[in-house]
Parts: sequence; structure tokens; C-alpha cells
Amino acid sequence: MPSFRTLVAVATVALAATATPAAAQLSFGLGGGYTSPSGDLNQYQADGWNALATVQAGVPLLPVALRADLQYNSFGGKNFDFRNVRDQTDNSRIISGTVNAVWQVVPAGPIKPYVIGGVGYYASTYNRDAITDTFDERRFGWNAGAGVKFGLSGASLFIEARVHNVSDGGLPLNGGRTNARYIPVTVGIFF
Repeated sequence: MPSFRTLVAVATVALAATATPAAAQLSFGLGGGYTSPSGDLNQYQADGWNALATVQAGVPLLPVALRADLQYNSFGGKNFDFRNVRDQTDNSRIISGTVNAVWQVVPAGPIKPYVIGGVGYYASTYNRDAITDTFDERRFGWNAGAGVKFGLSGASLFIEARVHNVSDGGLPLNGGRTNARYIPVTVGIFF
């Protein structure tokens, strides 16, 4: 007759062998929207637009997921005074690749608010004059924001706003660098 310890050991091994681990959920998303320059960047660039491609991995029943984003932001030019001379910027762009943590504030239900934040690499191109001055910057930065997902059958709509900050990554004016800070508001879909 098997001992109680042997039965417990066999039952534990059988349960462990038949239990399936929670599979990671992988989703892909696309989005786009409005981008507002902020801080120093707002002095030299007008409002613009953004496009987003994203992939998110999470584990069911856990409120935290990992998300990687590739985002393109384009800004219109703006007239400004530079050293008491009227000047103008042409269109500029910031392309970023970021890795973010996403915390689902309410993980269950059809409406899921979340907060998001992370770090990334930002490639900026500023055109002060289409013929003479182009400034390219490559810097690390951070982002933080919030959003809401709306569950659908097989997909989710989302809307989010984030602040992106690239320290020392703006236009080289007045002998120094400016911060590139901007706020994209993005609407999209996860598959």
C-alpha cells in the first residue's frame, strides 16, 4: 500500500504535468492622431500629427503588460524671433522607438483604463530653413501617459495621450540645446 507521502507526490506531479501555464497574449496595434508640441519645442514648431505601430505582450489575470512602440510625429513650421530677427522653421519630425510598461487600472470589462510609461530612443530632424539649416539629433528620452481600451469582438479600440520628453534633444538655439517635449493624442485599434 502506497504511503500518504507517495500519494501526495504523485498527485502533485500529475497536477503539475496537466496544468497548462497561462499563455502570453500578444496583440498588435495601429493608430494615429494629433500631436501638440510643448515646452521649448512649442516655440518653434506648430501642431502636427502622429502614426503608431505597436506590439503588446501580457499574461492573463495580470494587470501589467509590456509594450513596444514605433511612432512617427510630424510638426508644421512656425514663425519666431531668433536673435531679434524674424525666422521660420519648416516641417520637422521625431521618430521614436520605446519600450513601455502598461498597467491596466481595471483589467476586466469592456472598458479598460490604463497608465503607460517607459523609455526610448528618439531620432529628430529639425529644418530651420529648407535650403541651409537641418539639425539631426539622436537621444534617449522617456514617456508617460494614460489611455482607455474599448473591447470589441476580436479587437480593441484605444485612445491615449502621453507626454514624450527628449532632454537636450531640441533645436540648438542661443548656444545651447532645448528639450523636445510633445504630447501625441492617438486613436487606434489592437488586433
